[in-house]
Amino acid sequence: MKKPDGKTLIKYTSAVVFCAALSWLYLALREFASAPELEQYRMLSDAFLIPGLLMVLFGLLVILSGKGALDGISYALRRAVGMLLPGTGLRNERYFDYVERKREKPLRGYGFLFVVGGGFLLVSIFYYIRFYQLYLPGK
Repeated sequence: MKKPDGKTLIKYTSAVVFCAALSWLYLALREFASAPELEQYRMLSDAFLIPGLLMVLFGLLVILSGKGALDGISYALRRAVGMLLPGTGLRNERYFDYVERKREKPLRGYGFLFVVGGGFLLVSIFYYIRFYQLYLPGK
């Protein structure tokens, strides 16, 4: 196993910090400290589920974008910005040339979205199971 470089460490760290901040924000807005224990487990499950799903779904969006599913939309937006703001330096190119240029540099290095999102989903599942262990005792 190779040692992770600085860029990889920064990507993972920033993703974890972002997800942790979203979890903390969710708990802060729901008055976590004053809730009963059963409700706290439900809140914790929700707090880890939301950022986990966001990261996994954002990773899927990156995959779709890399496969070309969003090329038409991005080309149209670039053309619109180029026409509305003439000094931006955006190239005036045909759609075919735009797609060919995009295909030269494929997207790489987005697996961290799935790893971090999956980790948060696992923590959410743990709290979900714990919630139902307390909610349905004796079953």
